[in-house]
Amino acid sequence: MEAKTAFGRITIPGIVFAFLIGNLNAQVIPLDQAIETALKNNEKIKQVEEKLQQKKYADLEAWGNFLPSLNLKASYTHLNDPLQIDLNPIREAIIQLQTGDQVSLANLQSIITNHRPLTEQEMAIVRQTAYSQLNAALPSFTETFKDQDYKTASLIGVQPLFLGGKLIAAKKFASAEVKSMEAELQKTKNEVVKDVVTNYLSVVLLQQVIKTRKDVLAGMKKHRRQAQILFKEGLIARTDVLRAKVAVAEAERNLFDDQNRLELAYLALKHSLGLPEDAPVVVSDSLQFHVFNDSLQRILNRAQKTQPILRLIAAKKKAAEQKFVAERAEFLPQLAAFGKYEMYPEYLSSLEPRWAVGVSLQFNVFDGFKKYDRIQSSRHLKKEVDYLQKQTERQIELWINKSYREMRNAEKRYHQLAANIELAKENLKLQEKRFQSGMGTSLNVIDARLVLEKNRIERLNSLYEYYKALTDLLVAEGNTQKFVQIWK
Repeated sequence: MEAKTAFGRITIPGIVFAFLIGNLNAQVIPLDQAIETALKNNEKIKQVEEKLQQKKYADLEAWGNFLPSLNLKASYTHLNDPLQIDLNPIREAIIQLQTGDQVSLANLQSIITNHRPLTEQEMAIVRQTAYSQLNAALPSFTETFKDQDYKTASLIGVQPLFLGGKLIAAKKFASAEVKSMEAELQKTKNEVVKDVVTNYLSVVLLQQVIKTRKDVLAGMKKHRRQAQILFKEGLIARTDVLRAKVAVAEAERNLFDDQNRLELAYLALKHSLGLPEDAPVVVSDSLQFHVFNDSLQRILNRAQKTQPILRLIAAKKKAAEQKFVAERAEFLPQLAAFGKYEMYPEYLSSLEPRWAVGVSLQFNVFDGFKKYDRIQSSRHLKKEVDYLQKQTERQIELWINKSYREMRNAEKRYHQLAANIELAKENLKLQEKRFQSGMGTSLNVIDARLVLEKNRIERLNSLYEYYKALTDLLVAEGNTQKFVQIWK
């Protein structure tokens, strides 16, 4: 067979050959590999993993609060003038006093020796001589204790001794944040796995639905040929032939719609896997029933330990408790040891030590009730998280109950439809025989085949809903990896 197009003739074998060549390059991906690929490529998971690394380094940073801090502080300073102490007025007063004493002694000696006091001119000479001698003998009373240009380099160490439990609370808070982000990462992975499984199941379902549609289309075409033969022989009316043609057209339209849905399902699957749209991916699995025997109570019990949302809230609760402890520590004194060592002693003044050690105590007496308000805020935060935990536990319990019942309903519907399919098969055989013998109508055959198609597709949908509800149930439990074991 061949068809004409604007580009020439295309043969049916050529189309099939091209299709096979395209599939040779396609990657057949099972469910477990699809999940592994998604967990490796998903950007949301990578984002949460980066947040987790941030929290881990913040936890290490909290350990550093217990260790002493050592700072090197260096500077170079230029002053407008050197820093000096000028005591020359005192020096001048001393010289004047001593000069006066020298003049008085010289005058007394002249009276004893020469029997006369010194004249004004002689006293001036003695005063000038004594002043000059004293001025030369006494050094300057100006002391420079800081040069105009000087540099400093100091090592300053501080070791916290007691902060009211704030450091321990900060460390526990950081550890709780790490656990919180680990739970967030697991929650994100569960959501990604659920998305992958849902898209994977959609592809598997649509592939089997298309197979069913093709079987129905082949059956409709066979019936149309039989109707045309019987019409030529004058055994049936023309309306029977027309009904057969309409049924073929309807079957072709349904097949075309589901093929388009399959393409969209593949695109959704590739997106959830983090693959480009043109990546050659083929799913070869089929929907087959695998029993799930866990009881509802066992799932509820396991969810208390494995559900990441509950672990996330538990970590947030611990963080809120540590925030309360840290706020309470503000009411207690803070004690720390310190030390200082100067590395350029030549630039130190006589008033500055080379090194110093000590202990400092700080206690806030009044801050406008801010500490009290903060501790009340943290107390209400603890209560908020408590209520959130209880509410979340009830919601998860409801979530598990809903998913479990939907799964069991789909399972029961799947098993019950087996009898419907058997009945529909027998009815189709009967109607075809009646039609071939002229006892039945084309409409009866078409209706019988459509009923069989409906039951087959409904049973496939029931199996799809069964696995979809099972996936949701395992997400609610917090153990999505178990789905691969069930699927295999």
